[in-house]
Amino acid sequence: MLKKVLFLALLTLLFPLGKANAQEQSGITVIPSIMHLDLAEDKPEYILTYVNNTDTEINLLLSVQDFTELEESYKISFLEGKEAENYKYSLSSWISFENRTLQLSKGEKKTVKIFIDNQRITKGGHYASILAEIVQPEKKEEVNVKAVISSLLFVRASTGQEIEEGKISSFRPLRDFIEYPDTYRLSFENSGNVHVIPYGLIEVFDPLGNRVAKGAFNEDSLDALPESIRRYDTLVTTYHKVLLPGIYRAQVKLHFGKSKKEVSFSTTFFSQGSFDFIKIGLGLFLLTALAIYIRRKRIIKSNS
Repeated sequence: MLKKVLFLALLTLLFPLGKANAQEQSGITVIPSIMHLDLAEDKPEYILTYVNNTDTEINLLLSVQDFTELEESYKISFLEGKEAENYKYSLSSWISFENRTLQLSKGEKKTVKIFIDNQRITKGGHYASILAEIVQPEKKEEVNVKAVISSLLFVRASTGQEIEEGKISSFRPLRDFIEYPDTYRLSFENSGNVHVIPYGLIEVFDPLGNRVAKGAFNEDSLDALPESIRRYDTLVTTYHKVLLPGIYRAQVKLHFGKSKKEVSFSTTFFSQGSFDFIKIGLGLFLLTALAIYIRRKRIIKSNS
């Protein structure tokens, strides 16, 4: 029997949404790599374009697989069997293809249309990955490598029962000990039944109440899936060169969904600011030790 290794070049991040990104694996490009459809506004179909950048003819076999996001992470988990059947945000049941196979000559580009059954799809958000497996002829090599390229599809139904709800479950600086932080971690809990993209602004205020830093939240437009918690890390830009030690306050204001719902959260923390307490403490210790040494030398000298 020939050994077969299945290499899945699947997306492990929910990439920026609303952009025609290209995903490439083994010389095959798919555009877009991620797609959003709102059935209240968009047609229940979209087009994928596959480009053969290799020097040989390529055959693609298209399929669909449901996925969910791993809790508190950027990775996704693909569902199979009963797990997929029982998942209420599954999309695969309502997807059909114009063609299941594509044959691409060297340098050739072809499109395939994907259809969504908007008459039967249930309420809320649904999502799946469109997989294109590169089908290779059986050879006598010991290892026959297959590649699969994916494109993520997010669909929002239009039943009138779509719910947008969410909150910030945690918000804190990422740092070592009492160092002044430049990155903040936020967990957004989506308790609705549709995927949303939270946007907003993080602001940081010093002990005197002056704003010293700010940063745009979720610049990559990462999705928060329904009934899940998504973790976001945001880098802020600090504008003050000298930062006082003391109690700092960081606040974040977000909006999300078609209804532009707003949520906010604030946290306080002690920071040494621009000063390095360890180095300062070490310096004071050395100065004190030096002063004691000099004093003792003088006392000894005066008594002699």
